[in-house]
Amino acid sequence: MVIGNGFFSDTEAQALDEMRRRSGCRVERVPFQTIGNIAYYVSETGDLYGMQTIQGRRLTRTRKVQVNKGGKAARMSSAPHRESWFPLQVLTYCTYTLHRWQPDVELEFMNGNPYDVRPQNLRPRQQEQHPEWTERMESRKDIYRQKFSKVCYSTNYATGLSLDDCKDVVSIAFIYITTSGHNPTIRTDDDFIGLWVNVSRLRAIDLQHSRWRETHYEMDWLPHGNRTRCERSLFDIQPGERRQAYLHRYMEGQTPSEIARDMGCTLSTVSCSVSRSIQFLQRYFKHDIETFRKTI
Repeated sequence: MVIGNGFFSDTEAQALDEMRRRSGCRVERVPFQTIGNIAYYVSETGDLYGMQTIQGRRLTRTRKVQVNKGGKAARMSSAPHRESWFPLQVLTYCTYTLHRWQPDVELEFMNGNPYDVRPQNLRPRQQEQHPEWTERMESRKDIYRQKFSKVCYSTNYATGLSLDDCKDVVSIAFIYITTSGHNPTIRTDDDFIGLWVNVSRLRAIDLQHSRWRETHYEMDWLPHGNRTRCERSLFDIQPGERRQAYLHRYMEGQTPSEIARDMGCTLSTVSCSVSRSIQFLQRYFKHDIETFRKTI
């Protein structure tokens, strides 16, 4: 049944068929972690749809796409009662090429047309390779070949991360410390290896924390009326709506710099707010545990 700029369907398959008929091309779900019961779908040509479940049926609406001088942008729910604008080419590239959500990917158009968001017209922006970076990596390539396996096993032993993931982390850490993370005070090979090990372990821990948030944090909280006495939202007990929004986005896996960019504030504001929120939760639950022990 057609209604306004959308239509009702009984199943997701029926909705996909109708979206493909309207777009005239392939349509897939955007790998975006949504708020609530809405899911986003994008066609290869850049048509965006939003699907919601209402009383057992699926309502699919065409989402408005903004066109400006820089290209096309789409608006999607990124937090409770808040929507953010994302470049449309990022949606198509993440959906059809990466198959995962990476909003900070920098893309360029192969035909030079910023309005052509088809996946075959997009590629990652080529990073300029500085000559001094190449020289640093060449000077350390023997260390990389000799110590790569040892650094991987050391990172695996220290953090418990799988060996395959450690190989990726160690490689990225090596690139980082020989390019943008170069430390001019390092003069010996032993100092370089020590820094390489430390950076690899820190990046492995960050990867574990991000996966923990994705695995253990549930987006859809139960309604207040259906909660038991022990269930509570971590966000409702935070003072201030902005502080709740910062913590919510951080628990979703966003970095403080991404939160600051999306919400139009400074990085220091977000970092301080998230740090205070975590300290507040530690004091809050510690107080509850002490109160519980007194009642035993």
